[in-house]
Amino acid sequence: MRRGFFAESSLARLSREFGMFGPLHGSPDPWLTAQLDQHAAAVRDSISAEGARVSHRSLARYLHGFMDGCRERGWCSGSDTYDWETLRVLSVCRLAKEYGFVR
Repeated sequence: MRRGFFAESSLARLSREFGMFGPLHGSPDPWLTAQLDQHAAAVRDSISAEGARVSHRSLARYLHGFMDGCRERGWCSGSDTYDWETLRVLSVCRLAKEYGFVR
């Protein structure tokens, strides 16, 4: 197992669960790629604004805080559309894959 890979981390579980949406594997439509790029940039900016670098820990911390906020607002991922929250979670999962934190 590579260094930094956490098989049962929240990032790994969420990446598996959200993998059903498709854009984490293969080539998504250009509009979706652009949306995920924008969300990923916002996530990186948010992490660096706190004085941290993107790491497994900082990304997991961001994800936990984001999901807590979603739950407080009553958001549910049961939809088959790409709403704002789904795009943000997918971008976190994509960052986790790009940085090698999940497969």
